[in-house]
Amino acid sequence: MCKGNFRVITKIIFCVLAIYIICSNLYIVKASDLLTNMTGQASNFVNAGAEAAEGINYTKISDEFKGLGQILTMVGAGVLVAVTTYMGIKYLTAGPEAQAKLKVQLIGVVVSAVVIFGAYSIWKIVISVASGF
Repeated sequence: MCKGNFRVITKIIFCVLAIYIICSNLYIVKASDLLTNMTGQASNFVNAGAEAAEGINYTKISDEFKGLGQILTMVGAGVLVAVTTYMGIKYLTAGPEAQAKLKVQLIGVVVSAVVIFGAYSIWKIVISVASGF
């Protein structure tokens, strides 16, 4: 019985001590000064970026990259024709299992073709989004 009472008394003392520590360590946090400082720094950063972006001519940039885009589209179209020809010859000479695997690989070729030939549209979307900022 003495052991049981000792455990109960120990638990009570521990709880009272924990409550005392929690209640005695209440600090007032003054985060409003920190928040005001951070907001000011963020506003300065955004304003500096907006001032620097006013001098960017998106039309000139897109015209400079137009030649590179045409070259990459021609190279991509050439590679696409070569890969399609290779897969076609392989498909004609393959067995049924290999033909099934080639059909699965054909999905990647179709997606590549859409990206290569849709690159101009993708570029125009990127330019219109960038000029909106």
